[in-house]
Amino acid sequence: MNYDKVQQMQINKVVEYIEKHIHDPLPLEKLAQVSTYSPFHFQRLFKGIIGETPAGYVKRLRLENAAHLLIYEQQLPITQIALISGYSSLSSFTYSFNTYFKTSPKSWREGAYLQRFPREYQNRKNSKQVSTNKKVGNEQSTYNEFKWLDLSKVQVVQLPECTTVNRYTIGSYINGIPDVWEDLYRWSNARGLVEQDTMMFGVPRNNPYITLPENSRYDCRIAIPNRGEISLDDEVTYTFSGGKYVLYTFDEPVEYSERSMLIECYSELYSYWLPISGYKYLGNPIELVHIEEVNGTLNHTCRISAIALAIEPK
Repeated sequence: MNYDKVQQMQINKVVEYIEKHIHDPLPLEKLAQVSTYSPFHFQRLFKGIIGETPAGYVKRLRLENAAHLLIYEQQLPITQIALISGYSSLSSFTYSFNTYFKTSPKSWREGAYLQRFPREYQNRKNSKQVSTNKKVGNEQSTYNEFKWLDLSKVQVVQLPECTTVNRYTIGSYINGIPDVWEDLYRWSNARGLVEQDTMMFGVPRNNPYITLPENSRYDCRIAIPNRGEISLDDEVTYTFSGGKYVLYTFDEPVEYSERSMLIECYSELYSYWLPISGYKYLGNPIELVHIEEVNGTLNHTCRISAIALAIEPK
């Protein structure tokens, strides 16, 4: 079934709302109210566009957030993670986690998550699957364990707040995303929104160790210039709050097909840099994107120039 632009935008608003309020009660009636549709109509639209029921989507997101905390927040007791994830008891959390991930929270934290890593993201030349749990748990960990990142290029920066236009795709992080960028870039450029210093960034909403490729969402976002009246053809805009980020800029922009290398870079930021940096991460990373026109064609190259994590002091 095809869905019109308005329906897709309204469901996307709900997805954004869920992301921001994932730790709050999210009954069907509340989400339907955000969508402006009746609960019955909203549930059918959401399932058709997202591929999951609202309740199933919320439950999966909460469990995946818990799985992320188990890997990268070693200092948090499992019971606390269960409460953060909306479970009233450790036993109910353990049951739900085991049902979804086919392993216990304790085993997951100890490295079982590595078995879930999708084959399509594995780099044939660099197939090392070193447990980041081991890295985090080592109190004597030092920066000389960095293998993918050059520590001298790790920066803490302040990114500006801005308004953006968005497109998103659900599926593998190594296929399809450049096509979405191409569509958004052409739409934005045709309306005079792309300037020399325009901020363009992607938001990988999911961790490939945790979320299966077919459920992984990726947002493409282009900042809108802060000037006068701009015609957006009723396009919904979103606010990027900016703030403090740890930023790593690559010597050469990275292709989306090199996701396995990017995953290793993220792992080193999460597992080496964060534990001894004095900061904690706040949410999804962002990927600064560089788009170039291919001479003599109407095509563009879309590559990742830097990765960044939102942070705040512990």
